[in-house]
Amino acid sequence: MNWLCIDFLNSDWRDWRGSGRRENRLEKQEWLEQLLHEYDLQAPLPIEEASAAALVRLRQYLRGLLERVVRGEALRQEELEELNQTLAKAPFYVRVISLDQENGYGQELVSTSGGWELVMARIAASFATLLLPAHVQRIKICDNEDCRWVFYDESRNRVRRWCDDKMCGNLMKVRRFRERQKEKK
Repeated sequence: MNWLCIDFLNSDWRDWRGSGRRENRLEKQEWLEQLLHEYDLQAPLPIEEASAAALVRLRQYLRGLLERVVRGEALRQEELEELNQTLAKAPFYVRVISLDQENGYGQELVSTSGGWELVMARIAASFATLLLPAHVQRIKICDNEDCRWVFYDESRNRVRRWCDDKMCGNLMKVRRFRERQKEKK
């Protein structure tokens, strides 16, 4: 399941192997083009400095909210107001469209606004949907302190601890094993 807000939050990439390397993917035009294309969004590229700074601020704000939600803390009304203000910058609505004889009808989101304000509003809308009871317990942050990747836990029992069992999961198991071996000596 793809989530615009999760992909956006993970644009603050960290090397999960522990090198300390970090990358702000919002600075990479190629990454932004891919994000816009994947979620059928349109905004001017290259991105202007003010819009890039606004995206970074939004990412930091949403990350802070997400970390509190994952810890089980309730969000305060003033925190939600800031999210609502972002949503209000570019209101949009659902329009029903005819696809074709075989596929029937579909929906598209339409807004009188555009550009990066609409992109930020759509990210905020995705985040707001993630906060709904059906999804909020499935939001996780990778237990690998070097990674901290945000992911949506689709496991039946919602017990996943790592963004990827083969990468972060194996790495963390090896680290724990080595720690136990050191303690035995």
